[in-house]
Amino acid sequence: MRNFALILLFFMLTQYCLATDADQTQDQPSDTIYKTITEDGTIIFSDTPPSDKSSEKVELNPINVQPAVKLPPPKRKRSSNTAKTPKHPFLGPVNFAIVSPANGATIPPGQRSIVLQVAIDPMPPYGHTFFIMVDGQRWDTLSSSTHIDISALERGSHSIQAILLNSQGQLLARSQIIQLYVKRPGINSPAAPTESWPRASQAPKAPTPSDPKPSTP
Repeated sequence: MRNFALILLFFMLTQYCLATDADQTQDQPSDTIYKTITEDGTIIFSDTPPSDKSSEKVELNPINVQPAVKLPPPKRKRSSNTAKTPKHPFLGPVNFAIVSPANGATIPPGQRSIVLQVAIDPMPPYGHTFFIMVDGQRWDTLSSSTHIDISALERGSHSIQAILLNSQGQLLARSQIIQLYVKRPGINSPAAPTESWPRASQAPKAPTPSDPKPSTP
């Protein structure tokens, strides 16, 4: 009885192994290709030979497998708007001058806007800034163009000079010194004359009764 149980167990294991091998064989693609030509001339390729027709075995060349190539990470392109840092800063020479207002100009009381204009030749290649000195004191505004608004100048006489810097803040040039006269409306300006209206004449005063004179006997 024990021998029969061992034989039965061996038989079951054998059947299981055969079934597993068959499943794996079906899952794996076949490396053999068969070529069949039908009666109407149609060519059919298959991995299993047909049972009712003759077929031709096709010899395939070995598959060329290339190893994966590791590509370097992409490089980021710098934006065209990014300012380039020069290896050697621009130091001139530069022709730099104040062109407006003219030297000795007078700003009338009614003119509220005053713009100082400069000329730069040649223009620094990597950018520039400039500021002005008013009566020996630095003006608060810093400009990267060719003009500065100086409308806040107080009344009186002022000496003005412009200072040009390169993109790294180094001195490039100084302009000529101009004299500017600013007139502003005074605080104690005479008021406009008021219109005089005719006044009504005063009414005559009522007569006051005189003291009675003493009667004579």
